[in-house]
Amino acid sequence: MNASKPILTTARTALAAVACITLLALATAGCQNTTAEPSKAVPVRPVVAQTVSAGDRALVERYSGEVHARYEAPIAFRIDGKITRRDVGIGDHVKAGQLLATLDPSDATMNAAGARAAVAAATSQRDVARLQRDRIASLRQRALVSQSQLDQAEDALKAAEAALQQARQQLGVRENQVRYASLTAEHDGVITTQDAEAGQVVAAGQRVFGLAWSDEREVYIAVPESRVAALRANADMKVTLWAQPGRRYDGRLRELSAAADPQSRTFLAKVTIVDAGPDVQLQMSADVAATSTATAGTFTLPASALFHRDAQPAVWVVDEHSRLALRDVVVARYVDDGVAIGSGLSPGERVVTRGVHTLHAGDAVRIVDLPFQPNEVAAR
Repeated sequence: MNASKPILTTARTALAAVACITLLALATAGCQNTTAEPSKAVPVRPVVAQTVSAGDRALVERYSGEVHARYEAPIAFRIDGKITRRDVGIGDHVKAGQLLATLDPSDATMNAAGARAAVAAATSQRDVARLQRDRIASLRQRALVSQSQLDQAEDALKAAEAALQQARQQLGVRENQVRYASLTAEHDGVITTQDAEAGQVVAAGQRVFGLAWSDEREVYIAVPESRVAALRANADMKVTLWAQPGRRYDGRLRELSAAADPQSRTFLAKVTIVDAGPDVQLQMSADVAATSTATAGTFTLPASALFHRDAQPAVWVVDEHSRLALRDVVVARYVDDGVAIGSGLSPGERVVTRGVHTLHAGDAVRIVDLPFQPNEVAAR
């Protein structure tokens, strides 16, 4: 019993020491947390921004189109019939008066023969009416017939002459139809399309070929209604063919449609290639670059800089304290390389162009530069 008392005393002393050490560690940790909390730093976010600068820079808008001839039109037969022969195809060069295709002339020939017979009959009736009038006129001179009989003979002769004239006109129409059975080229040119084949029955006016008969070349482009006025006032255009990417041609706006296409709601514009050569072929794909000076005070930003607050467009502006502020802007138009801001910005302001949907008003930021990233946005 006396030997166990020292052991119990030693155990109690060890437990008391461990308890004191634990309390001291907790107290020390609490002091450290109290002193570290006030020293927490505010994070600074890196952003990519551009500076809006005053100036006037050319605006380039690009349109895709196809090369056409200055004059081109569909070619068709003037009468119904079955095509018996086709003499040309796509890409063939033709001369004025050259035979292109032929219809079966049987019906037209028989109609012409009937018209000739009608002319012969009308001629005979006219001759009879003239002889009858001459006999009655002779009798009238001797007072053997009345004046009314002579008048009736005169009317019969006039009616016969009118019937003969009508028959001759019908003969002319029938003979024209015989000629219309042969389709010929009216101009020197090249066949651009072929829409019918030998053995096919076609209606009068149905397109059979497309003929381009001019050496002038144009590019047909579709222009949205928001850019019609700017394109009409534009004088500087450059045309690039996709098949010749290193060659640029001068362009001139020759015609701009007065009405929009009912399906695409765009306006057809015809741009003449001023210095087109033989290497500019029909139906080639082309690119038209229209260069103009936009309205002063309009700034163009990348599309990634635009932020929408509900339906209102806005941008993030970095103030002089390197903090963000959301600025409402007015979009003048959308262009190929971004968006044109009509109002809401001033020269010298810095606008964030990347990651705008992850930012918040009042954030502290640091502007960083990216490779090939422009640091200024000129007014257009």
